[in-house]
Amino acid sequence: MESELSFHGGILDGRSRTDNATWVDGLVGFKGTYAITPEVYLTGWGLVGAGGADLDWDVAAAIGYRFADNVSAVAGYRALGVDYSNDDFVFDVVQQGPMLGLVIHF
Repeated sequence: MESELSFHGGILDGRSRTDNATWVDGLVGFKGTYAITPEVYLTGWGLVGAGGADLDWDVAAAIGYRFADNVSAVAGYRALGVDYSNDDFVFDVVQQGPMLGLVIHF
């Protein structure tokens, strides 16, 4: 993760600050799929973990449509949270929003 803050114009013109961090976390959880019809299915997952970060989590729910045995499209919603801090670097965010995807099984 890297953050950069730069100013252009005004009394702070040309000033910038950069900070970064790298960490590794382990996650455990579940993923499931429920077939409504042979073509339409519900899917989702929930993961939680930690390591370098104090807490990570990832949850999603989606509906999918199978075009063939190995190709489908999904639409749903996903939220991902990370709580990491080390010295003066803090990355405590929740990112969330809709998702669209193509799934290929091989």
